[in-house]
Amino acid sequence: MADTIMVGTLGYEAITSVGLVNQPRLIVLALFMSLNVGVTAVVSRRRGEGDREGANHTLRQVLLVAAIMSLILSSLAVFFAEPILRFAGAQPDTLPDAVTYMRIVIGGIFFNVVTLTINAAQKGCGNTRMSMYTNVTANLVNITFNYLLIGGNLGFPKLGVTGAAIATVLGYVVASIMALTSVRHSDQFLFLSFKETFLPDRKNFRSVVNVGSSAAVEQVFMRIGFFVFA
Repeated sequence: MADTIMVGTLGYEAITSVGLVNQPRLIVLALFMSLNVGVTAVVSRRRGEGDREGANHTLRQVLLVAAIMSLILSSLAVFFAEPILRFAGAQPDTLPDAVTYMRIVIGGIFFNVVTLTINAAQKGCGNTRMSMYTNVTANLVNITFNYLLIGGNLGFPKLGVTGAAIATVLGYVVASIMALTSVRHSDQFLFLSFKETFLPDRKNFRSVVNVGSSAAVEQVFMRIGFFVFA
């Protein structure tokens, strides 16, 4: 929303270019958002059972799966950005900026996925503030760099829609660093140790999938519906 508002000074083509990318981005995120429903539920159960290692193993394995999936889906979205946006209704005057914006924003969505997954696990432990902290910070970073990069203020280059996309990804990166830092304290219930295995355990991962699968169907169909409507 901030990107759409702040590129308004560039004209209607820029506004439309940014707006066209929103639904494809949400379709890419739909699977991760539904998977994270399962993460919250399973981590909450492990917290109730006092099973710290079980909760941390759930976080590690879902992070690995989510990271691999995000890299695959974002690569496909970047490669097929132009036909996707043509289908979304992009015209010759909006297509170049829309493609550039989509490739940068979805190309950096890996960092957003990491943040969402860790925040989902934190919610399962009762730490709901972490989502607020990371989201507010990401948005502040985004707005600040929008101001600097869209219009080329304070000596920064004037990049227009490309600047808005870069600002969004910078927000993703800062939020992911905050989220990772929050699970790097060994005295807390959630602790992400890189010395332990990240390989999925069938029983544990099945619990996450069982909870998140119905949410996945809902999310995917809803987002595709919004995309077609838009």
